[in-house]
Amino acid sequence: MSKLIEAVRRGRIDDVVTIVNGMTAAERRGELPALKALRKEFRDAWVTPQLQAASPALLMAGLACQSGAAAVASWLTASGWERMWVAEKRFLPMLEERPAEWLTELAHRISDRRPSTDIRYHLLEAIVQAARCPMPVTDASVHAWIRNIYGNSWNTDVIAERLRQSPYLTPMVAGLFTAGGTGQALNSGHSNKDNPWLLALARLTAEGTLDRATMVDGCLGRLLRGGTAVDQRVFHRLLLDLDLSAEEHAGHAADWRALAADALQPVAVHAQSVLAELALTGSLPTHDLADMTRAVLTRPEKNLVRAQLKLLDTVATRDTATADALLPAASHALTHEDTEAQERALKLIERHGTHLTDAASREEILTSAAPIAPGLRTRVVEALGTGAEEALHAAGEDTLPPVPSPVALASPPASATETAEETGALLASHGILPVADFERTLDGLVRWAHEDRAALLEALEPTAATRWWSRTCRRPLPDDSVPSAFAPSHVRFTPRLALDLVLAGLHQRITPRTAKAVLDGGGAHAGCLPDGPFRARFWEIAHRLLTDPQPFLLSTPSWDNGLLEPGELTDRLKTYQRLGAHVGACDFAQALLRVRTTDRAAAETAAERAALLGTPEGQRLADWLRTGGLTGTVLHRTVTDQTTPVVRSGEITALHMFPLAFRELGSPALGSHHRCWCAATTAVQQTHWPALLPEHPELIALRLIQHVLPCAQYPEKDPDVCSVLPLLAQSPGASGPATSLVVAGGLGVQRQEDRIAAVDALLLLAAQKKLDPGALATDLGALMLIGIVTPSRLAESLGTAASTGAYRTVWTVLRDALPPLLSKDLSPAESRGLGELLTVAAECAERTGAQGVIPGLDPIADRRGSSRLVSQARRLRAALAGT
Repeated sequence: MSKLIEAVRRGRIDDVVTIVNGMTAAERRGELPALKALRKEFRDAWVTPQLQAASPALLMAGLACQSGAAAVASWLTASGWERMWVAEKRFLPMLEERPAEWLTELAHRISDRRPSTDIRYHLLEAIVQAARCPMPVTDASVHAWIRNIYGNSWNTDVIAERLRQSPYLTPMVAGLFTAGGTGQALNSGHSNKDNPWLLALARLTAEGTLDRATMVDGCLGRLLRGGTAVDQRVFHRLLLDLDLSAEEHAGHAADWRALAADALQPVAVHAQSVLAELALTGSLPTHDLADMTRAVLTRPEKNLVRAQLKLLDTVATRDTATADALLPAASHALTHEDTEAQERALKLIERHGTHLTDAASREEILTSAAPIAPGLRTRVVEALGTGAEEALHAAGEDTLPPVPSPVALASPPASATETAEETGALLASHGILPVADFERTLDGLVRWAHEDRAALLEALEPTAATRWWSRTCRRPLPDDSVPSAFAPSHVRFTPRLALDLVLAGLHQRITPRTAKAVLDGGGAHAGCLPDGPFRARFWEIAHRLLTDPQPFLLSTPSWDNGLLEPGELTDRLKTYQRLGAHVGACDFAQALLRVRTTDRAAAETAAERAALLGTPEGQRLADWLRTGGLTGTVLHRTVTDQTTPVVRSGEITALHMFPLAFRELGSPALGSHHRCWCAATTAVQQTHWPALLPEHPELIALRLIQHVLPCAQYPEKDPDVCSVLPLLAQSPGASGPATSLVVAGGLGVQRQEDRIAAVDALLLLAAQKKLDPGALATDLGALMLIGIVTPSRLAESLGTAASTGAYRTVWTVLRDALPPLLSKDLSPAESRGLGELLTVAAECAERTGAQGVIPGLDPIADRRGSSRLVSQARRLRAALAGT
């Protein structure tokens, strides 16, 4: 141990200075490795009195032995120095002896550190003063200055005095407006109103210590730049504390217009009030007011939009000549989501429309009114006096989304390498696995395991090395037990885990006896259908890979929706017969459930060919195709407790000859809103369910009811639970009561993303003419009455559907869903959101020209007051009466 290291360990800083002064530059550099090692040792050790004494000595030794400014900056700003103040009085004179250029570089190196670095501002200030250079203004230096000014006092008077004494006050205050995160640093846990920093800055500005124009420009510039809510609130408060005059407001009118358009709501409200004052005093040109109005009316905040329309009304009343500029701008509120804003804009046009003189202004107003409801558009036309011929055209058919056409699966992977690459890509991806990619890759694994197992294993080596089972299951478990993740009780048997099971079987990490035992238990699923058939199919594949690899899978679908063409399945059975391959029971069962039976001509042709094969499987396929598969499957909607909707299915005898896991699909079932604690609780699993029974989506919807409906009451139950609904709606099979009930529940779940998925399903069903509006309305009415679906969430969902152009579809649903709710004596809590639902209904009725009477509407419309519920009930009644 050198003398220097010994002095450092003993904490003798005077000895360190003496030893260093007697060393050459080369000797100092030679000590650096030992000093750095000691620094690491100290950083990792517990803080003791000995370490506290040694730390200043180590800091001093390191600074003396470093020669470059960058190295000194890193050493000086490192974290964890103890009792740094002890070393400061020693190393500051030593640093000040360095050349000015070197000190300038050191100051910049220190200032360029991250803002979170513990920079001692007074040290930086001393270095800058010694270098006689400008103070570097960076994020780190500004944050260090803020901490230094704060010190241990949050008193406004103390902070103001410290600011006055700061030698670099002007550049550092300018840095407050440019450095990142200074709003948070200035916030310091105070409410903005009594923040000592902000009050001190305002005081120094008022007394002239700080330049007022610079402060005002800095605040406005920081607000225009945007940033976090904390930043915006702090600098907005500082701007308020500066108390701008009317002349200063007018001089920054452009900045206020930009803030009114894009800033956070509190800042935008302030900007709007400033501009309103300028407009009312004649200091804001009319064209600037119109431009600012167009921007404000695109904002979602109702208070901003309504206040802006009120301002326009006041200005237009004072000076009728402004109508040509202001009314076209006000017309942009006609399509705002706030119906009250729409009505105010319409009344504004009606009140001042006679003062319009410019044809271009009239044209812009008519263009803005084009998307709105026919009745409202007629009022606009009448207000403009352009004649009835300009009125709205008759309501047309709904605009519904195009139904995606099924896509044929691509050819199987052409090589073992391609199969391995696609397997690795699927396992490394996140989220939902597309059925087509998943099934094609699975078939590729089976094919190449049969054709060239060695080549496939070699190609899979990089992927297998990253999988958990390659580390935890290096060999089959000695008692033939199932690895825990593959165990039947595992509740997350996702498609990726299914691929892992296949790969584990391929690599012989489970035994044939284990796989056979699970299969004999029906796939041993955890009680959730159709999770059982899904599991059983993969356990059979793993078992076959261990015992008798298949040439390919019979059940691979022809299309991405899960359908399998009957002629293609017949060809596969013929190939199996030629190769003498054994047909897997679960594989064949899945193939039968996927085979298309609705194309009777193709089914009869394939049945004749299958019967000629002379095999048991060929005859079963022929019989299945001739009888139409799962024919006679009927589901019934009923109610329990006189109000709760449920869907029941009877026993499906056509599944009696299927393996146990598939046979359970045919057992009697009940779909209700009661919570289901089953294995498959994720969208990753459920999105593969429709492809299991593509011609019978009702059997899938029946099992989804108990997943979807609870999510209207328990938001964390099944995230993304409704992502399966659009796939279910696209299934080629017919929909029925189960689909209606599960979509009804989806429209009212708590997560917005799930509600949007349910809206997509609703629109897809309507586009295929598979939607039963009456059944959906009945389910929605019942679910609202028992509190599972709330009117507010349903209003948002159906409003979204209507905004896509499906006004007629939404109206036919609401027409029958509203009466049970309107006729009930609802408490204030139960009626919350009903006004929004009536808003959607009124909008749809106006756009479609619907007429008639809604039971229960008149008593609400006849109430006193102008609440949203009452006003929208009157609006709906007027629309249905054609007035």
